[in-house]
Amino acid sequence: MKRLILSALFFLFAAVNAAAYTDTGAKYTAGPDGYGGVSAFAEWGDDAYYLRPSVNTYKSDLADRFSTYSFGAGLDREAWSAGAELSLTPETGGYKNTALYADFSYNLLRSPSEDAALQAVSLGVFAGTTRHEDTYAASTATVSVGRRGTSVVTLTDAFKLNQTDYGVTAAVKLYGVRASGRFTKTAYDKDVTAEARELPLDIGGIGTSGFPDTAVSARLGVPGLPLSPTAGYTKTAYLLDQPASESFSLGLSVEAGRAEISAGWENLNPGGGAARSDYWSLGLTLSF
Repeated sequence: MKRLILSALFFLFAAVNAAAYTDTGAKYTAGPDGYGGVSAFAEWGDDAYYLRPSVNTYKSDLADRFSTYSFGAGLDREAWSAGAELSLTPETGGYKNTALYADFSYNLLRSPSEDAALQAVSLGVFAGTTRHEDTYAASTATVSVGRRGTSVVTLTDAFKLNQTDYGVTAAVKLYGVRASGRFTKTAYDKDVTAEARELPLDIGGIGTSGFPDTAVSARLGVPGLPLSPTAGYTKTAYLLDQPASESFSLGLSVEAGRAEISAGWENLNPGGGAARSDYWSLGLTLSF
């Protein structure tokens, strides 16, 4: 799997000279309990396609560092767009995964006039599969909720779990405001018990953990303004009686020549009466 990703990256860099645009960017996120996360990407393409490698890494005082390396590619047409992404999380603390994701969206509104109130409407579907492998289990005496167990026992055989995510998306741009929504359902190839260590996952840009069951998210943005605001909401339900979590986010971005500077705030409510946490981020994207 690692060789496949490296081969894809080699192909990407070989195609750079033929690309019509190049974007690179990075974002740093800080939060409580020593949380620090960095995400970075590079993207090449034109109006018809894109190629995008990326990396996302985070750690805190409550969790090991997890890093995910991804390579994505996609096609854009007037009537539809499609994309796929392959990712790898190397072993950390006994855990590792590989994942494959694909999506497809159909544009219901083509070539609107420049002064039209309704500028875009699209519907989409997506699916992904993740292969988890863990050499440790959570101790039955210290099973935690909302984070990977701090006390573990070594398994005779690695715990292997296949996760399948699938869902639908919708987006509309009206009077310059873009609204989008997403629903995700997750299935597993075996029953999950409390002894299994919870999976590392993202709620928005925040690293957390659990076995997700369903998730719904919504996002509002006003692109094209000198100072562009965004707002988002995500709610995730979990298995094993873990309370549902919510996250709220606000962001601002401003263009300065070829650079775009962004700042954001995200609030995580882990549910079950646990305290909320605030996370702050700062990002920079360069276009060439």
